[in-house]
Amino acid sequence: MTAEILIASWQKNSREEIRVRLDQFKGNNVICIRAWYPGGDGAIKPGRGGFTVSTKHLPALAEAITKALETARAQGLIQGAKDGDT
Repeated sequence: MTAEILIASWQKNSREEIRVRLDQFKGNNVICIRAWYPGGDGAIKPGRGGFTVSTKHLPALAEAITKALETARAQGLIQGAKDGDT
């Protein structure tokens, strides 16, 4: 992989956007989930907090996210079939 690949993005709030990307860090393939915000110069910048892990962990992460989604729906924490429905 030579360049980042944007997988998904959605609005976190009125200022920030969540982005899920495949990228490289120090020569390693990673998945990066991070909030981005508009900087003072108008450019979109990555927030300090986020989650970056080697793509070898992607199957376990996907399984955990699926379980979290199922559990949250079962507990009535979220409704609907689309991401972001609350």
